[in-house]
Amino acid sequence: MKHLTALLAICCISLPYAHADVTEYDFELIIFEDISGRYANSEQWQHELPEPGTETSAVETTTRANTTGTDTALNITQIKGIGLKKYANKLASSKRYHVLVHKSWRQTGLAEDAAIDIPIDSRLTDKANPNNIQGSIKIVLGRYLHIYTNLMYQQPRKNAVPVWNGQASQLYKEYPINSHRRMRSKELHYLDHPMVGILVKAMPVKKQKAPQGKT
Repeated sequence: MKHLTALLAICCISLPYAHADVTEYDFELIIFEDISGRYANSEQWQHELPEPGTETSAVETTTRANTTGTDTALNITQIKGIGLKKYANKLASSKRYHVLVHKSWRQTGLAEDAAIDIPIDSRLTDKANPNNIQGSIKIVLGRYLHIYTNLMYQQPRKNAVPVWNGQASQLYKEYPINSHRRMRSKELHYLDHPMVGILVKAMPVKKQKAPQGKT
């Protein structure tokens, strides 16, 4: 009986960490804006951008992906997606919403002290849109997966354009999106905000079994 009790105790302790042998996850992320902006004035988020040259984008300070699709600085690999394309297509066909960012990648699950900031910048792929979102997200693996967002959604102001040091600089309305959400893998998660919505999903990557030698 003592042996059985000890065995059950070990199993119970191990359950919360059942994902401990899973080291990689596939992620897919969609960030979309509400075109109507009907909640733009619900909170006081607006801030003016600093002078040209004084702001530093998270993307500009990060090594870009190489031709193999692997970002050597971030240790992430671009992938085709894990099933969110249908949502992106539906949002794209809507007159109410507009997709700002749609990306998929594979990364190692990292603890908080080793987690990496993944750069986000809609200006790289959506150059025609005057609105943009930039910043970074971070995935942390602990007892559960966690996603942290450190983003800024921007809309150009319609008033006059000031000039600093002979350079014209458009003022923007800025809406910070700083959030934290605990995630379960294999489930679709929605992060809500008055100006934008975020859909994200994580799938554990199955480990390849090492070939057994012949006996």
